[in-house]
Formats: sequence, structure tokens, C-alpha cells
Amino acid sequence: MMMRLYTIFMLVSMAMAGAYAIDNVILMPMSDVQNPKPVGEWFHSLDHAKETRTKLHFYFQDVLGGDSPTVWKVAESAITSTSATTFGQINMIDDLLTAGPEADSEIVGRAQGTVGFADLHNTAIQMGLNIVFTEGKYKGSTISILGRNPIFEKDRELPIVGGTGVFRMARGIAVSNTHSFDVNTNYGVLEYTLYITHYSM
Repeated sequence: MMMRLYTIFMLVSMAMAGAYAIDNVILMPMSDVQNPKPVGEWFHSLDHAKETRTKLHFYFQDVLGGDSPTVWKVAESAITSTSATTFGQINMIDDLLTAGPEADSEIVGRAQGTVGFADLHNTAIQMGLNIVFTEGKYKGSTISILGRNPIFEKDRELPIVGGTGVFRMARGIAVSNTHSFDVNTNYGVLEYTLYITHYSM
């Protein structure tokens, strides 16, 4: 049990640090966010900022099987294997975000974070995700989503609780739908529409 907890701690620590080790060299990804004044300067200029609303639409390429999965199980509870709702299973994800539902459509960024099956009676997951924009006008910015996702329902609402870069102090709603899921390959395509309120200077 302690070893399992240690493994989870190390995985989360590495994810938070954003560090990747290749041949004993630590690579730290650098951001080139389009916006940003330093945070302190930006914060003190909020009196002169105005709220703006942004709508974003993209797709998660959610790969649970095959040679290059983007979803990995990192922990489970004592009852996960016998639970009708997979209660207690925790997955880490690093899904590709694309402009269209096709895997080879324009890349937008990554969806990175933790999902856990958190309902004993219905299939629903607790999601803590960061939308990391790697291309386009929002490159280097992030949006944070935290909430309950009843994955078999339509138009699932999730709270947007924050962000960085262009989306500092963002809030809003993310609406999720399952576009498709191939049971043979365990490949899902998830549609997300984000309604965001944030500040512009």
C-alpha cells in the first residue's frame, strides 16, 4: 500500500513539475504565452481591465488502448474490481486536443490531469484537468476544469475554475459530450465546448 501511494505521489509530482528526463537531462518546457505582464503587475492593473467572454470548441483524442494510450490507470480501491461503477479507480490522462474530431485534424493542445471514478451507484468521474494550449493565439495559456462528469449523459456541465496566461482568473462552464467511442480499439473522441469569462487589458 505504501509503495502504491509513493508511486502516485511521484507521478503527480512529475506532472506538476512538468519535467521530463531523457538520457539524464531534465527538459523543462518553456511557455511563450501571448499575453503576459508579470503576475504582480497584471494583478494591480485589474482595476482598468474589463471582463470578456470567450467560447472555445475542440475535441479530446482519448486513447485507452493500442500501442500509444494517453490514459493510464495509476491506482484503484479495494472494491474497484467488483464495483459496477469502477469506484475508486484513478487514471492520469494526457490527451491530444484537436480542432475537429479526426485524429489528424489541427492540433490545439493537450488535456492533462487526473480522473477518478467517484460514484458508488452511477458511473461518474471526478475530473481535475488542465487544458494546455500548445498552438494558436492562446499558446502557452491554460484553463483548469474541476468537477463531476456523469460520462454516459449528454451535455455534461463541468465548472471552469481558473487559468493562466490569457485566462488568468478565468471562470465558466465546460460542456462535454461523447462524439464517438470504438469498443474494439478503446478509442474515444470527446467534444468540449467552453464558455469562459476572463479579463482583457
